Amino acid sequence: MAEAFTRVMPSLVRLDLPEGVIDIAENIPAYDVPLLATTMSVQVRSDLHPEIVSLLLQTMREIHRAPGIFQRAGQFPMPTDPDFPVAAAAVHFYKNGPSFLQRHLPLWLTVHAQRAIAVLVTAIAIGLPLFRFLPAAYEWHIRRRLLYWYSQLKTLEVSIEGDQGSKDQAATQAAVDKIEEALSHTRFPLGFANQVYDLRGHIDVVRRRLAAQTGAPNNQEMEKVPLRASALSDADLRNRPHQVGGTVA
Repeated sequence: MAEAFTRVMPSLVRLDLPEGVIDIAENIPAYDVPLLATTMSVQVRSDLHPEIVSLLLQTMREIHRAPGIFQRAGQFPMPTDPDFPVAAAAVHFYKNGPSFLQRHLPLWLTVHAQRAIAVLVTAIAIGLPLFRFLPAAYEWHIRRRLLYWYSQLKTLEVSIEGDQGSKDQAATQAAVDKIEEALSHTRFPLGFANQVYDLRGHIDVVRRRLAAQTGAPNNQEMEKVPLRASALSDADLRNRPHQVGGTVA
């Protein structure tokens, strides 16, 4: 009934004492003997460091991996326990064995190396999407500033179309100059050069419209105006001193 007992009480295991295993020459025992036994279990606290769990398992494997009367080589330790859950570190050890760091580094250095690797992996996982997002965010920021100045310039252009007094015209001119000054003091990537020059051209258009409304010549019109000297009478010419041969006559 050994098998029945193991089904009713999972903490018990069936062991078979093979025929002749004690003395092959004398054939002791003369037949297979079924036995009931309990296996020993090593229990640890749930907060024990995984590295210590791995060290315990390595020691247990070195001691109990040899074959015996009741077990084959490598049968113990085994990752089964009917009464207590197996620790996650133990499950990983039984599945994959000791880690690369545990095989080549001492315990104190293994702990620090694992922490450094965990920090590095986390930084890479966060940094890669961030590096892909930063150029798009920067481009959106530059485009937003250009659109803001375009909206300000559009507001000024609409205000020019209405009737303005001299004070309003002066304020509009100051606002246009402020937009141009802010644009000249801002660095833009090369990919936004066409948009920046378009904005400068629109600023000149608004400035010309404002100059046409106020009746004041703009810079280009002033360059086309010839210089005229004031007319002098004959009396002024006679009374004006003349320089002849380096002396004043």
